[in-house]
Amino acid sequence: MLLDNLKREAQLAKAFQKVFCPKGELTEEAKIVLSFWRDEAGARGELGRNGIPYFYDANNRFDASAAAFLLGKRRMFDLLIKYLSLDEREVFKLGKDDLTDQISV
Repeated sequence: MLLDNLKREAQLAKAFQKVFCPKGELTEEAKIVLSFWRDEAGARGELGRNGIPYFYDANNRFDASAAAFLLGKRRMFDLLIKYLSLDEREVFKLGKDDLTDQISV
């Protein structure tokens, strides 16, 4: 069972890396996608409006549903980073949300 899980993890890592960094480095398109998902998942370490985290409502009451939703998005991003074997510093270096200059249609 453990060996099967390890094999599956290795297969997933290879598949993610083949899609995002086939030559050992992230492609430009992968950087654009990862920076979008980083910002979408709230993985920049930023707070919400007026310094209030997104899982509190306007009256500063804890919103369990919002927290669960945001944590789920963050978990999906964390899995992506895990399988790509990226360092946090690499993720933070990715371009900001100015994607239109980088995408050629």
